[in-house]
Amino acid sequence: MDTSKTVDVVMCTYNGEKFLREQLDSIVSQTYPISRLIVQDDRSTDGTVAIVREYAARHPFIELYVNPENLGYNLNFKTAVKRATADFVALADQDDIWFTDKIERQVAAIGPCNLCSSAYTRSRDMGNAYEVHLQHTLKGMFFSSLLGHTMLLRRDFAQLDRVWQDGIVYDYWLAVNAFFVGDHAIKYIDRPLNWHRDHDNEAGTKRHTGTTGTSEPPRQGKLDAYLHGLKHYRRLQSKPQFRRLCAYIYENTGSPKHSVEHRMARCLLSPGPLPLLRLCLICMRYRHEAYPRPDKTKGAKGLARGFFTPFIVAYGNRTFDK
Repeated sequence: MDTSKTVDVVMCTYNGEKFLREQLDSIVSQTYPISRLIVQDDRSTDGTVAIVREYAARHPFIELYVNPENLGYNLNFKTAVKRATADFVALADQDDIWFTDKIERQVAAIGPCNLCSSAYTRSRDMGNAYEVHLQHTLKGMFFSSLLGHTMLLRRDFAQLDRVWQDGIVYDYWLAVNAFFVGDHAIKYIDRPLNWHRDHDNEAGTKRHTGTTGTSEPPRQGKLDAYLHGLKHYRRLQSKPQFRRLCAYIYENTGSPKHSVEHRMARCLLSPGPLPLLRLCLICMRYRHEAYPRPDKTKGAKGLARGFFTPFIVAYGNRTFDK
């Protein structure tokens, strides 16, 4: 194994004492050497800081920083990433469990890309975990995103100010900007490399009550997204942060390389039934790249899912409600 490239892990914590030890154990047990584990706490009121100090006493590469005031998850991750000095930066949630070869596989795979992501497992308990395979194309980034806990980033990319945006979830903005910095965007490993734990206090659950590209959004019945999706699509289309995202993609996709994404962004920014129809037809044609679950795009049902992608992914989506 070539270990010439260095890796800093950045973990942001806030009242995470319940599951923190298991995540720290999984990071210090990585088969690839970690240069520094940078933990930045956002004014926890439980035993989180004490746990990190305990681990830092045993593992000198762990560094703890406590914010003078609560920053929120976006700014907390941005300022913590700025502390990194290694070749690569891996982002860590406080309540997951990494598979021991996560960093080793990502360092081997990333090559010249800005970002390496992977599939992951998800559930409340490990025994019932199921695999989540993410959409990782720019066409798929309008409604869904890669998640931060799956990401290994080139440090020079991750520390650019332009790849962070206040008001838009940090992992969403990182994934989109990977396509607009340099010539190599995203490398995706289509196998799970960590367990993403579901629980009531999970930050991701609070900020993403709808779909984040991990699966089809929750609904009461199988047809609800088709029957009521238009209302949800119009609501999403009206959100200022969603419009900012679409405008940003539109402004950065004028070249022939991203002509389809340019048309998609224009449709999303335009009111009325005709732009929506154009968008649905584009999504149907490029359903393998646009629909959050590429494995669900085959056959007649896949065609229907492709056409109704804007409705399906907008149904229950709360990502841009801030």
